[in-house]
Amino acid sequence: MGPPGIRFNDCLFTEPTHLSDWTPPRYAGLFAILAHDANWAPKPYQPVYFGEFGNNTHEGLLPTNYAWLLGAESGAVLFISVLPMPFTTAVQRRELRNELLSAYNPISQTREVRAAVSELANRLAEVDRKPQQEQAAEVLVLLAGVNRLFGPQLEREPRRRIGFLP
Repeated sequence: MGPPGIRFNDCLFTEPTHLSDWTPPRYAGLFAILAHDANWAPKPYQPVYFGEFGNNTHEGLLPTNYAWLLGAESGAVLFISVLPMPFTTAVQRRELRNELLSAYNPISQTREVRAAVSELANRLAEVDRKPQQEQAAEVLVLLAGVNRLFGPQLEREPRRRIGFLP
């Protein structure tokens, strides 16, 4: 038997509890709002929302109206599960949340998934540009050195005569 909780990717969240009973803990981490779905295995909970909590997160942690999370379903009970991530930054939590968003495509966060994918594409484009910019800077430094060698004779010290002196 495995450890208690629910696994999303390589993250072990706590055992799901009713959303109405949940209060945010005093440490930082991620949370998943889950809906009961018999088609999901090994535990019958489908993620409908991934979020973060902790330092540097806004006060309105959970949406006030949960109906939009369920879409057309009404009367369904929502659960919440927490991944404790103490001593992490908001950026680290946001990156992990974006990974979970792209892996599970929660029905209520499709816009955020698209935004995360476009943000990743922008970062990859920046990485592709960096080596070219660094290479261009190195070439400019080399060209400046070559210009000093073959520049006007006035900038260099006078040359000594080679050979026998009369």
